[in-house]
Order: sequence, then C-alpha cells, then structure tokens
Amino acid sequence: MECSDHSRIGGFILAAGEGRRLRPATFVKPKALVPFCGTSLLELALSRLAGLAPAGVVVNACYLADQVAAAAEELGPRYRCSVKVSREEHLLNTGGGLRAGLRLLPASVQHVVVHNVDVLLDADFERLLEFHLQNRALATLLLVPGMGPRTVDLAFDQRIKDLRRPRGAGTYTYSGVHVFDRAVLDYLPDLEACSVVDAWEAAMAAERPILGLPVEGVFWVDLGTPRSYIGAHAEVADCGLRHHALLRRAQETQARRRAALEQVGVRCSGALGIGVNVRVAPGVHLHNAVLWDGTELTRRVLYADTVFTGGRAATPPPVDEKRRPDPRVYSCLDIDPETCRFEPLRKQGSGRRYARLTASDGTSRVWCAYNHERQENAGFAAIADFLDRLGVRVPGVELHLGDVGEVVLSDLGGRDLLHVTDPERIEYFLRQVVVQIARLHVLGDRAVRLEEFPLQRGFTKGLYDWERDYFRTHILGELLHRPELWAPVAAEYRRLRTRLLSQPLVPIHRDLQGANIMIAADQAYLIDFQGMRLGCAAYDLGALLYDPYMRHPIDRRRRAWRTYTRAVAELGVTPPADDLLYTAGIQRLFQALGAYGKLWRTDGLKWYRQFVAPGLDMLAAAGRESGEFPAIVELAETCRVLVDEALASSQP
Repeated sequence: MECSDHSRIGGFILAAGEGRRLRPATFVKPKALVPFCGTSLLELALSRLAGLAPAGVVVNACYLADQVAAAAEELGPRYRCSVKVSREEHLLNTGGGLRAGLRLLPASVQHVVVHNVDVLLDADFERLLEFHLQNRALATLLLVPGMGPRTVDLAFDQRIKDLRRPRGAGTYTYSGVHVFDRAVLDYLPDLEACSVVDAWEAAMAAERPILGLPVEGVFWVDLGTPRSYIGAHAEVADCGLRHHALLRRAQETQARRRAALEQVGVRCSGALGIGVNVRVAPGVHLHNAVLWDGTELTRRVLYADTVFTGGRAATPPPVDEKRRPDPRVYSCLDIDPETCRFEPLRKQGSGRRYARLTASDGTSRVWCAYNHERQENAGFAAIADFLDRLGVRVPGVELHLGDVGEVVLSDLGGRDLLHVTDPERIEYFLRQVVVQIARLHVLGDRAVRLEEFPLQRGFTKGLYDWERDYFRTHILGELLHRPELWAPVAAEYRRLRTRLLSQPLVPIHRDLQGANIMIAADQAYLIDFQGMRLGCAAYDLGALLYDPYMRHPIDRRRRAWRTYTRAVAELGVTPPADDLLYTAGIQRLFQALGAYGKLWRTDGLKWYRQFVAPGLDMLAAAGRESGEFPAIVELAETCRVLVDEALASSQP
C-alpha cells in the first residue's frame, strides 16, 4: 500500500501514566509535564511529531488529566498543530489507550506515529516514517542497540523475531517510538485495557510484517526512574544532537544557567537541570540535582541526587529520637503509615538515625534520616550507585529525599560480620570483601577519573595529622591525661606518614570494619561508605584486618591480604607492598581509637568503651609485625596498661 498523502498521517503521545517510579516528583505534576532541561516532556515529544502529523496529534491523559489538557491547549497553537486530549477514566494501557484515542483523529488517518512521553530520542523520524511506508509494514519500531534492557531480536529481513527476550539477552531495545497502520489495532485482544505489544505479537503470529528499524549512535534515554531522569541531564550535554532541535536549544540554555550559578558561588557537579526563577545561595553544592521552576535553596549544604519541585526547600527537623519519616516516604512506597511498624535501630555516631519500616504485608525496608551539616551523609545515594556499577555489593537505594535528608534502603537484615562466629565462615566472607574492595581500588580508580562524585576531601598530610591528633586528644589527653606519651613516637609517625603520602591515591571506603559488613543470603554487603575519598589502598585493608571489633588472628590477616593482592593483580594492577598493610593499619587505628574515645567520653555512647583495649592490642600487633615502629609498639602497650587500670577503678 502506498501512502503518499501525508494528510493521512497522525501522531499520538502516550502520556496517561501516573509515573509512579518517578515519585515523589509526580505527586506535583503528571509525568507528561515533568521538565527535562527546563522543557516539559510533553512539549519535547510534540515538537518531534507536529511536523510529521498534518492530521493532528492525540495525547492520552488519565492521572492529573486537567493539567495535561491545559498544557496541550497551550502547545497546539505554538506548534501550529491540532492537539486533542483523549481522557481516560482509568488507565487503558498502551493498546487500549491507542484504540480509544484514535477515534479523535480523522477517519482518513491510516498511519500514526507514536511517541512515549517519557523517552527522549534524537533520531530521524522522517526516515522511520518513510521506511514504514515503503515496506508496507503493519508496524515499525525504532530500535536502539546496546542500550537499555535489550529484549528484542530481528530476523535478516528486519522483521521482529522476538519482543520478549530475557533482559540483556536480545540485541535491541524498543525505543518507545513507532509507527503503525491502524489495522494493527484489529489484533488487540478483546479487553478494555491491554498492551500494544499483544497486537504486535498477534500480528507476527499471523505473519503480518512487524518491522524494526535500528538507529545507531543516537541519544536515547528512558526517564522512568529518578536516577535515569537526573542522570540524563548529564548524558544529553555530552551528545551532539542532530534531529531534536528543541532539546538542543533547551540543553544550551541549561549550560548558560549552570554557568550563571557557578559565577555566584554555587558549586555544581554531576548532572544538573535548572528551571526558571531559581534561587540558590552561594556556598550550596549541587550534585546530580534537578531544580524545577521557582526552586529556592538557602541552606549552604550539599544537595545530591534530588529533584526539587519548586518553592523554598524547608529546613528538615532535627535528627534525634523524635524524628519520623517524611509523609512522602509512605506515599512513594505505598505503605500505610497507620499499620507500618517503626523499629529504631542502634544509634549511630555520625548525624544519622536508622529505623526498620515493616509494612502490614511483612515487607521491610531500612529508613535513615541524616544531618546535612555532615556533608558526607548527603552523598550516600550517589556513592551507592557508583559502587553498584563497579560490582560491589551495597544495599539498594529505593528512595532518596535529598531536600529533607532521608533515604530508604533495601533491608539486609540485622546480621553483620561481628555476628559470625565460625572461623571458616569469617574467612569466607572476608574473601568476598577483599575481592570487592580490590574492584573498588582498581576499577573505581579508573571510573572516578571519568565521572564526578561528591567524595570527601582526599587523604593529605593534614588529614593524616588530624587522625593522629584524634588519638592524642581523646585517648592520651582526655582519657589517660598523659599527652607527653606521644613525644617518643613523633619521629616514627613522621616516617609512617611520609610512606603513606608517597602512595597512589585511589577511591577507598575509609571505614571498612566488621560492623560495616552486612551478611544477607550468604553474601557480604558493604555499608557506611558515604565517607569514601581518595587515599592509599592499604588503608582499607588496614582498617579491615586490624579491626578492634573482630581481632582477627595473624594467619587470617595474612591469608586475606594475599587474596586481596591476587585480586588486584588479576585486574591488571601491581598490588601494594606488604609493609604498607602494617603502616596503614597503624594509621587507621589512631583514627579508630580516637573515635572510640570521643564517642564514649564526649558523646555518651558507652558501647564504644569496650573496644579501646582491643584497639590498643591491634595497634601493638601492627607495630610488631612491621618490625619498624618499636616506639609505637611501646606506646600501645603502655596505653593498654593505663586503660585497664582506668576501667578497673571505674574511672569515666
């Protein structure tokens, strides 16, 4: 069939969905009106279809349909296009929605170009339409190779062979844009709500031509989740857009707005989307954030992995025992707050509060409220994503409300490595951990050079000295009242510090210890990684293997270290020398002991008191095993005697 009369071509924008995965942003706007680079998804789609569909464009709407209808009425004249809204009282899915909305196009329309509102695609739609008409297809799908779920396979003649391959097993991904002959709707099942995929598959079974047109090297993204929505603002900036003129202009505007923020002292990193009438105070750090029109940020803190939907960001309540989840937590996760059990977890010493949320159906998640004043807390979600992509096991981030400082994580249970008592099982999990840490050090080193992350300040002389002084202040000074004990150690410490400072800098966990290794389904997961920074790789191994919580015996430490060095070598990098393990272990123990002293004496967390003596034992062990730091060994042994005396006499 020929179709040279383009008046017989219409357009359709599938926009009825609620956008549940984009919550809480879609509590404010329907998915169709979510802005990307400051322009609504509806307008971005309509700008592509208006010139192709002389017969007009239909937009279906269900959730917040009045907002969609008002926007369509305003956009139609702007693009000199008839735009009609097909309202759905309840969702009809893609097939039911197309069938119902097609009635709003003239009866003469034979072919319809369809665009899912939540995808962005910089491809030649005219070529798609021409290919479809020339091949007399019943439907032609634009396909992208090597991206997305890849569930589609093509036959040699470009007929679709399979639409439902296992995720990652196919060659192509359906882009969310296709053209169909209205006769394809005859293959829809006799159901009010159904998928257009059902029609394609029924037509394929009847040997009707359902074709695929692959498009190579294009910008494509499915904006279904907050992560993909935010991240796409960085991806589009790296692309040379050839076909999507409106998106190209919107992105150019974004670059100017970002530069304007940076000029007034706003730190910008990662992906950024900026609307109009946005006010951000100098000193704010924005990382992977989208600011809708009218957003105002006045608190000089890090906001990361967050969508701001307009208005002034409120100051969140204090992170204390009275803190409860923001109401949006329950709404986003479809949890009834009246029946949800709230179970506080052990108090943390770093401006965070944890609780387990258990819904009425028994499903549980871990909720965390964090203090923005500790900048590292706000970077947790971004670093979790980074580690996950490296193949490091971490809890999944189900929701992040960066404006109020709350994150919801998958529940790994309550068993950490400290609760594993069988020596063989401890070694089994240690092997898992050190192999994952090798991936962080080697693969993470490569990745962090290519991406921006809200890492904490890297290890320098100043940070090593801060850790040293943490020990001197809280152990030698406030606990033992013997600051003069440091004098014989000073020269050895300078030598130790110089050795660490001479090592390459790689991303490190920075707080790798048994309490921060969760065990779930026989797998080891890392937590509390928000303090990640660039440092000496051996620091992580020193923290893990000389952990006062675990007190690993020397043979176990050596086996775990050998496993780590082999894993590093297998990844193509020369592993650290053995002496660095002892050196880094000593440095880490100065920090850990200082923390125990502060948490116990200053913060009133007496639970940490029990680890001071084991920490000193580990400090002495690291010094002895190195054979290079006798004064540090003597300091550790002397402090151990004094601590025992202090505890025995019930001194605070």
